[in-house]
Amino acid sequence: MRILVVDYAGHPFQYELSTELVRAGHDVTHSYCASLLTPQAAFDPANGPDLAPIDFGRPFEKYSLFGRARDELRYGLLTSKLLWTTRATRLITSNVPVISLALIWLTARLRGVRWLLWLQDIQAGLAAIVRGRPDAPTRVLGLIERFLIRRADHVVVISDEFASAVEEMGVRPGSVTTIENWAPIDQLPECPRNNNWARQQGLVTPFVFLYSGTLGAKHSPHLLLALADEFAGDDETQVIVVGEGAGADRLAATPRSNLTMLPFQPFEYLPDVMGTADVLVTLLDPSAGGFSVPSKALSYLCAGRAVLAAVPPSNAAARLISHKAQAVIAVDPADEAAFIAAAKRLRCDDELRTSFGKNGRAYAEQVFDRSAIRQRFERLLESL
Repeated sequence: MRILVVDYAGHPFQYELSTELVRAGHDVTHSYCASLLTPQAAFDPANGPDLAPIDFGRPFEKYSLFGRARDELRYGLLTSKLLWTTRATRLITSNVPVISLALIWLTARLRGVRWLLWLQDIQAGLAAIVRGRPDAPTRVLGLIERFLIRRADHVVVISDEFASAVEEMGVRPGSVTTIENWAPIDQLPECPRNNNWARQQGLVTPFVFLYSGTLGAKHSPHLLLALADEFAGDDETQVIVVGEGAGADRLAATPRSNLTMLPFQPFEYLPDVMGTADVLVTLLDPSAGGFSVPSKALSYLCAGRAVLAAVPPSNAAARLISHKAQAVIAVDPADEAAFIAAAKRLRCDDELRTSFGKNGRAYAEQVFDRSAIRQRFERLLESL
């Protein structure tokens, strides 16, 4: 098959799928938005799919309504052009903004390309959180999004909650498949606590709570401030945030002596970054629990570290890392007191942290089978 994979975010596990499809003998072009400021894969042009980055020469404008609409339109047009030039017969889209996706869908229809929608987020719900209310632009976004989801030849969702939501939108019976996200475990080895990145940042000695990844409005950033305040009198405890976004900007505006803000790090540094942590932190706003799964939690499992998760109990990631992987203390993000109590417990209990870390790594090694996952996608693409 000749496949175009359009992953707007450029995340590592989507790129790993493209690489596996190439190894299986398919002609694959992998496209992503190089202008997006977010953690992205370590792309290797010599050993994987053909790469087709979409680069504006400046950052993608995420936080201005009109600027974002303009950039989504431009991204959609450039990606639609790519769909013509690659002559793909199969299309996979992941994380693509709704305006862009509408243009790509129209081009796929004109070319007769079969489209597999890999649904990572229900974007209208996230937009409502960012804007604070379901206003007119958000409602229009939701209408367009539901229209597009119903028009996909097949929808891959990442949790059973997504499957239920998609079925309620009127997607054809038999056109929805659940494939849970994973992390590229071969690229995320378990690293020692005393590593190059930890030494460079002066973090070998203190106890480290570490958050890594995008920190947006849906990530309850106030909990990280509460965590820093709780350990303000402890010189040996640091809260490290490695990431960017609206939530990170809020933290930077309210500095704490034991809270360090760092920008995104290259993907090849990520094993050392996560290895620097004694406890890795993942956050998700309660109102986002039904339509967002924090994939960073899956990367955390590879690190062999305990996880402190403030995510809605019904969220798929919460169930996975707490019940299946048994690598985490998970609390409701609306309960700040429970979050702090869990942090204090992990801070004091070395054996619990070690046990959680071993459990998480063992689960990742058992479940994150890229070959088996590729075969599932392959069968879906062939059946379209």
